Amino acid sequence: MDWFWRMDRSLGGAAEPHRGQRFSAAHPLLLGLVMGPAFGVLIGVLLLISALAGFGDPLTVTTLLLSLGLSAFIGVFFVGMGYFERLRQRHYGHYREP
Repeated sequence: MDWFWRMDRSLGGAAEPHRGQRFSAAHPLLLGLVMGPAFGVLIGVLLLISALAGFGDPLTVTTLLLSLGLSAFIGVFFVGMGYFERLRQRHYGHYREP
């Protein structure tokens, strides 16, 4: 894992984190709970636009399950990224437990 920290440091990972990075490290669950539904709404709006353009029915079970599944996946992904950001900041000494 030493190679990862060397690469991260060379790409600027040891710099002081900005406000968004500090928020994602301090509140990873909130980050996932915000980003998951936001992505689900985006997918839903895109499905409605495609239906208005004549590409199919937006309210089928498949499209609704796809929208819910993708939003759940994105929410879990962002929770994981928040915890990873916390680990990264803790490694460099930027994150302090509240």
